[in-house]
Amino acid sequence: MTENDPKTNLTEASQIHQSKQGPKRKGTTARLFDEMLHLIESGQWGVNESIPSERTLMKDFGVSRIAVRESLSMLKALGVLNISHGKSTTVCKMSSETLAKLFPLMLSMEGKQSLVHVFEVRLGLELQTARLAAQKRTTDDLNRLTALVKRFDSYQTDTPESIEADHQFHVQVAKATGNPLFWVLLNILGSYVKFAQRESGKHDPEQHRRASQAHHAILQAIIERDPEKSQQEMEKHLRDAHLITSAEQNRIPRQWAGK
Repeated sequence: MTENDPKTNLTEASQIHQSKQGPKRKGTTARLFDEMLHLIESGQWGVNESIPSERTLMKDFGVSRIAVRESLSMLKALGVLNISHGKSTTVCKMSSETLAKLFPLMLSMEGKQSLVHVFEVRLGLELQTARLAAQKRTTDDLNRLTALVKRFDSYQTDTPESIEADHQFHVQVAKATGNPLFWVLLNILGSYVKFAQRESGKHDPEQHRRASQAHHAILQAIIERDPEKSQQEMEKHLRDAHLITSAEQNRIPRQWAGK
């Protein structure tokens, strides 16, 4: 065959395409996964409803049984599908708990930069929750926040229990906004934040005391229905906590962290 032979050009083009796309089965599985996920996101495969059988999926998508099973396994690992032997596969309802389990795994793949990413999201999210909580809080909200502040104060240093009390205080501020999306998002972030706190706290009584003071200041601003002050106190609290956590993770002496 010559250099200009159409068959030669076609073969070369096919080889180039395959080298870019990788192994055919991997590309097929990825495509099938995306298409199945779209069917779930769009509601065509409804929550708690059975999806088509493997044989039907193979026929409808024109793929192999291996590609179907790999895609189903990926969706099961995400908590999107419930697969039981001898029963039809059904779509699961995604919960904040499911997302909370996946979130730390995703962030762990980003390395140290993930701490900065989480802080940036928390800062944007919690400044708004503090402001809205001061405007919309109820007597029941204040009672719950007060109880959580006292619970945190009952500890002298950072422990798994005090870290959980701290997290629940922030979640309760979010709940006081009346917008459920705020506290759902905070719960998702919470698993990573609590891990970072456990790793960085080093059982420091001074750090715990400063966090306690911040909780009291935020609560007082919410009691006074002062959205500006509530937002300011929340920002001070988050920045202080992030500074300490970052310093510990990078093994920078605490007194040099802000320089």
